[in-house]
Amino acid sequence: MENAQLVTIAIVDDHSMLRQAIHLRLSLLGYKIVLEAENGRDFFDKLSVLTEPPDVCLLDINMPVMDGFETAATLKRDWPQIKVVFFTMHNSKAFVNKAKQLGADGFLSKDASMEELKKALSVTMPE
Repeated sequence: MENAQLVTIAIVDDHSMLRQAIHLRLSLLGYKIVLEAENGRDFFDKLSVLTEPPDVCLLDINMPVMDGFETAATLKRDWPQIKVVFFTMHNSKAFVNKAKQLGADGFLSKDASMEELKKALSVTMPE
């Protein structure tokens, strides 16, 4: 993915080791990770001090304090330019439908392959 370096990403997940692993893998693929957060509240606190918002928010659903659905709803309302890709273990039809209702740009299971992850992130690639 030759244009990956043009895409900036925020990773929001309550599991530190998973955030670190995804950060490393995406960095190796050429993406720029500009923010990591452990829940939606932490994400918005950090987002408010960034000079440029990320292109994509890779977002877990099940988190303490502020879950992924609440985070996505706020993002779509206040930062509609940020693409939301849910990245979760919950891939039931009900969760996928809820994500669509909230305007998510992608939905990916945490057991997806790297190719599937790259494809999900390609929703943000420049034409």
